Formats: sequence, structure tokens, C-alpha cells
Amino acid sequence: MTLTPTTKYCKICFKEIKIDDICSILDKDLCICNKCQNELEPIFIHFNIDEYKATAIYHYTPFVKNLIYTYKGCFDYELKDVFINLFFKEMKIRYKGYAIIPVPSYIKDDERRGFNHVIEAFKCLGLEILPIMEKTAHHKQADLGYEGRKEITKYLKIDSSVSLIDKRVLIVDDIYTTGATMRAAINLVSKLNPKEIRVLVLAKTNVADYKKS
Repeated sequence: MTLTPTTKYCKICFKEIKIDDICSILDKDLCICNKCQNELEPIFIHFNIDEYKATAIYHYTPFVKNLIYTYKGCFDYELKDVFINLFFKEMKIRYKGYAIIPVPSYIKDDERRGFNHVIEAFKCLGLEILPIMEKTAHHKQADLGYEGRKEITKYLKIDSSVSLIDKRVLIVDDIYTTGATMRAAINLVSKLNPKEIRVLVLAKTNVADYKKS
């Protein structure tokens, strides 16, 4: 039997994906070329946020920063697939049994964008998604220094009628900077008494850069 692969194009650089090994032939979901795979450099940084285990898939390199900006800020919906494309099957196994709680955007930002960028990026994991947190005002973290980012606690709220008892939850976000947003999210989620809380983000910055600003 001869396999005749369909031509695929990279969703980042739009160049043809070279089908040069058995994995690329059989992986019908592949959407990134080898060059862009190397530029992304997934390294899986494991760290703690107080007593909670967290993982970041990438360092916030200029390439990753530009990619997230194009996806989130320029509304390039097709880029939702590129961040976890290479290893989503393994991650589905790693987080089997967890429910995803996305850190929210301000609703009007989602409406303008036409989608919630965090939910769409992690939807490929096939986990239950619980959008139970809300951001009540526009609070653009990128424009704020280290101290200003701590004010995020004023703008997040959670649906307290939801019970998370006996649930293992995975709080997800796109970028981890000072940790202020994630700590606020963890604090809200913990009040609903989940069995376990873990954190997964696409990229982690160097917090020292923000303490200087």
C-alpha cells in the first residue's frame, strides 16, 4: 500500500510542510513546518506558584511574543492550532480527568476579537471547559508595571454557585508574567473547593523585566 500525503502548509510561515518522515505522513493534524517548530522551542518549564504546580510550554521569546500578539492582538484565529499542535496527544494523557478553567479576557475584547484566545488555544486538549471566571473591566496588563499588575484582583470574579468539589482543575492562560493574575485566579478557584488545582500557560516571561518597569 502506497501512502500519498496531501500537501500541507505551515500556519505560521505559510510554506509547504515537508513530508519527510513517517510521523509527518501519519499525523493529519500537523500544521507547523520544521523551521517554525525550531523557532518555537517548546521546553516545558515546571515551577510552583506558592504550593501549586505550574507548567509553561515556552519561554516568552521574541518569536513566541510575536506569535501570541498576531493571534491575540491581530485576531488571526488560525494560529489557535500552533501552540500545542506538536504534543497535544501527550498532553491530553497528562491532564486526563482535569477540567479547564480559563483566565478570562474582558468580554468586550472577546467580542471585538470574535473568539476567546485562551479557550481556543487549549480546546484541542479535549477537556471539559468551565468558563466560570469573568473580567469585569478592561485592565491591559501589558501597559502596566510590576506594581500595577497586582491590581488585577479588583477585576476578576467567579461564579460562586458552581461546585468544584471532587474536581481536578487546570487553570490556563496565555502568558505568565509576575504571577499576579494567576494568583488571583487560584485564590478565586480555591474558594470553590476543588480536589486539585494545577496551572498551564503557553509562555512564561522573566519577571525581573517587569520589576524594573
